[in-house]
Amino acid sequence: MTRPISRPGRNTRRIFVVLILIIIVGGALSLLLGPKLSERLKSPSREQAPETVRVSSDDHPVMGTTARIVAYTTDLQKGENAIKAAFDRADEISFICSDYNPESELMRLCRGPVNEPIPVSSTLATVLTHARSIAETTEGTFDPTLGGFTKLWRRSKRRNALPDPSLLEKARNAAGWTKFDVFLEEQTVIVKDENLLFDLGGIAKGYAADEMLRVIKAHGISSAMVAIAGDVRLGSPPPGRSGWAVGIRTLGADVEQIIHVANCAVSTSGDIERYVDIEGTRYSHIIDPETGIGLTRRIAATVVAPTAVQSDPLATFCCIKPRIASKIFAAGEISCRIVTLGDGPFDQRTRQFPPLTRP
Repeated sequence: MTRPISRPGRNTRRIFVVLILIIIVGGALSLLLGPKLSERLKSPSREQAPETVRVSSDDHPVMGTTARIVAYTTDLQKGENAIKAAFDRADEISFICSDYNPESELMRLCRGPVNEPIPVSSTLATVLTHARSIAETTEGTFDPTLGGFTKLWRRSKRRNALPDPSLLEKARNAAGWTKFDVFLEEQTVIVKDENLLFDLGGIAKGYAADEMLRVIKAHGISSAMVAIAGDVRLGSPPPGRSGWAVGIRTLGADVEQIIHVANCAVSTSGDIERYVDIEGTRYSHIIDPETGIGLTRRIAATVVAPTAVQSDPLATFCCIKPRIASKIFAAGEISCRIVTLGDGPFDQRTRQFPPLTRP
């Protein structure tokens, strides 16, 4: 049987048609998948990371002083929104805990019934719970019930004269951290003395700093710094750094040393700015609960702690009883540095206090 003779022309046409179909299909895939498919297949995508920007606030009035915020974020608008929300929370805390405003929740609590549970906001219950805990830990050296002494000190500053001894005795009899109980879950407070006056100035600013940082983190920003007077609350460090540079002032007007820390709180207390000179004696705004008047020795204390609601009142404790404090904080997560003048310079740091560097 004879095999048919092949036809080269027909085979050529078939090959040509197949090539045309391949070109058409390839072009369609190119349109569907993108004009630079081959480039994407050859090399992985190299998208640039969003640029981090520094967002800082103006000074904002909080509890008789000013607050400031610095944050790092990839979204400027988100940073500005976070800062506004943080200041709104600070204003709320300031109104609740103020002892200047007679209509604040704190002052209304002082005018409330005695020996009866008084409903309070969760904010006030939380601050008073922290305050009572610190008072117990320091055996009353930090005391949130020294409002009577505080009023006398403010009057002394205006009149440039020491309080009348009888008024000091009256204020002393009304004070005492054991004269109130706070029940956090029930959000109630029992006041046991009708003359009791609260003063949360030594702890409310620290609590506010903690809350402000919490609000900023809730907006998705972890790298932030909140400063309210001598209380600084820190989140994660700025990009490319191991920590925030926090300046330390002790007995002079200038920043003398710097510590680099993050995810903690730093509080410094002393008489650099707030004091009164009466008949040649310098009285600090830090009140000694044993005397009812301001400290007369030059002293400054810096405390580093996990939260500002701890560091704020404990810095006061260090100023009033420096030697006891330096022993208590000799180990653990809380550290301190205490500088005094008196019979001679005294500069003591616990071993876990962050290293000091020059500005």
